[in-house]
Amino acid sequence: MNSSEKMFLFDMDGTLTPPRGRITNRMISSLRKLSEIGRIGVVTGSDFDYVWDQMSYAFDIGGVPVDRIDIMPCNGTKKYVTNPSRNFKLVHEAKMVEEIGHEPYGSIMRWCAGWQWDIMTTHQDLPYTGTFIQCRGSLVNWSPIGRAANDDERKSWIERDNEKEIRKYYSRLLSEKFLLHDIKATAALGGSTSIDIYPQGWDKTYALQHCADKDVYFTGDKCEPGGNDWHIYEALKGSGKAFKVQSPEDTIKVIEKLISSS
Repeated sequence: MNSSEKMFLFDMDGTLTPPRGRITNRMISSLRKLSEIGRIGVVTGSDFDYVWDQMSYAFDIGGVPVDRIDIMPCNGTKKYVTNPSRNFKLVHEAKMVEEIGHEPYGSIMRWCAGWQWDIMTTHQDLPYTGTFIQCRGSLVNWSPIGRAANDDERKSWIERDNEKEIRKYYSRLLSEKFLLHDIKATAALGGSTSIDIYPQGWDKTYALQHCADKDVYFTGDKCEPGGNDWHIYEALKGSGKAFKVQSPEDTIKVIEKLISSS
């Protein structure tokens, strides 16, 4: 394989798709054109089922060629590629509990569950929908509003979180607990409604292990300190190969620039 082959990594929610929304035809067309000059990688904190819910439409006939795309859920600690039948197959997976130990893992679950009650008691007017803590093997996703929230419920949470910085507060509390108890873990804001918790070093730079022989680019929307795109953005921005966006529309503009400069 040519060592200079380009690998274009993208976050999903807020970058390739609206948060928890389906990919648009315009984005599919842009990615299809980009796949002609390099491979596409989707590196997200979400698990494969969410990627499939939001992006499977992109792999239909006339969409992005499945043999030109890698799906890297859970910050790249999982990797799916297509097999000869053109179906996505899991080829790499890491386990958080094996990395940090059963007792620290249990402590994290208890802290999140206890603080979930605090949030629901303090902000009683918000709609809570269930599935607050989701274990994804290589990371834990804590969504105080609940993973089952619809668009209106998510909007209510986002408005309150922007005003009160709820996630930032509890992310700091988790970080303090990790330091106090010598737990080698990280808490980062994920998407618009959740906190991703994973072993130290298992941020999205983990995905770079899958791209060792590639010329890597990254585009994401949570590139500020504390966001789950920050580490990989910082790792690549010095070479001018990392791009911060605020919406899928911004991402399309980045793709157009990447194609035109190729």
